[in-house]
Amino acid sequence: MSDGRFPILPDESLAGLRPALLGRLRVAATEACNKSFDVVFDAGMRALLMSSFQLVGADEGTIWLIDEGSEVLIPRFNSGPHAEGFVGIHRQPLTKGMISMVVATEQPICENEVYKNERQDKEVDRKLGLRTCAMIAVPLVFSGELRGVISCVQVRPGNSADPDPPGFTQENLLEILLASSLLGRLLEGRLLAHCLGFTPIS
Repeated sequence: MSDGRFPILPDESLAGLRPALLGRLRVAATEACNKSFDVVFDAGMRALLMSSFQLVGADEGTIWLIDEGSEVLIPRFNSGPHAEGFVGIHRQPLTKGMISMVVATEQPICENEVYKNERQDKEVDRKLGLRTCAMIAVPLVFSGELRGVISCVQVRPGNSADPDPPGFTQENLLEILLASSLLGRLLEGRLLAHCLGFTPIS
């Protein structure tokens, strides 16, 4: 029976390579946060995130990544019908909005009746003709740093008089936090395998 410890210890003969490897991994992560994210974000990662969005009853979800200059968040993936005119195009200043607040505080948020919150930046809603009713937003960490935010929302048409969707719960927040943690590990693992030449990303 196992004593609860993994029996393989780090190989100290590789210790001298660690600084260079960590440096290379951070370079790869920075590149992944920019135009190469689609190459790194594979079908398995997409399925994980889509399943989590569906599980919590979200209408759509987004991966926001911090740009290289650390001034804005850029949507690199969105599961909704407006993704083509939104992903890679919108620029969310890190000084505005609830998504940016997650970066500043490194804390998740779960809020219903979002449109009543003065911190909400309504620019995206105006562009897409929507009203965001409920939102979950959580930090996305990989390769040792906070790299962005995963958010999901419940929305309705901006001119609709229909009642709000049911909203999110704390259990829903925990589900998206778990999805973000798993996605961060998957991204880091894929980048590490690439940097070591085991499974190059093409």
